[in-house]
Amino acid sequence: SADGKEIYFCTNTTWANDNDLKVKYFKYNGKKWIGPILLNKYLEAAAFSPDDKTLYFTSDDTANVVFRSTRTKTGWGPTTRYLVRNYVMYDFMPARNGNKYVASNGTWKEMRFSMMPASDADTSIKNLGPPLNAPGFNGDFFIAPDESYMIISTKETRHFECELYISFRKKDKTWTTPKSLGPLVNDGTAHRYGQYVSPDGKYLFYTRGESPKDCAIYWVRFDRLLKKLKPAGL
Repeated sequence: SADGKEIYFCTNTTWANDNDLKVKYFKYNGKKWIGPILLNKYLEAAAFSPDDKTLYFTSDDTANVVFRSTRTKTGWGPTTRYLVRNYVMYDFMPARNGNKYVASNGTWKEMRFSMMPASDADTSIKNLGPPLNAPGFNGDFFIAPDESYMIISTKETRHFECELYISFRKKDKTWTTPKSLGPLVNDGTAHRYGQYVSPDGKYLFYTRGESPKDCAIYWVRFDRLLKKLKPAGL
């Protein structure tokens, strides 16, 4: 969360199904972290709205729906359907100006990074095209609040192992060729997903695992790495 007092994450016991999938969170009360607290079941890919008042989720079981929950005075309201399509949507994340980003394309084998306009009246989804979208599965991503960069899971193998790359948005609103975050992050064959940069821009969180039993959440200092990777003139 923007104030650094809440951390939301997903848990499951297997990659084979979503039967035990849950969204949980820890909350800091000023003295210690309380949790984990169960927020909902069978959903994943939790993402905050820019004002921290809404959480968005997607679901493998209901892959054509984006869900959302809104803050109340006592916590979070019920989870309801926000966006429904007749094709698969994976991950959903709004930018500060209201544009919305989602991985979408009719099939799990050819997912693409896409964008929706800020207007709630215009729900069209536009493929971001190359060089962001490469052949194969392109699913997990993080979009910077100001849309200046996107961190993507790419170079997917047939078993969905992948690496984390970054692409920067140019002044003409096209994107640079994705570039590796480097060998300290991409340290061998593994699944890397759920990437998320803290609201202050200092830290990158992501999940890494070679099997369902060895998944862990990693975090790395990111602001200095971002400066090194950013092309001159952007």
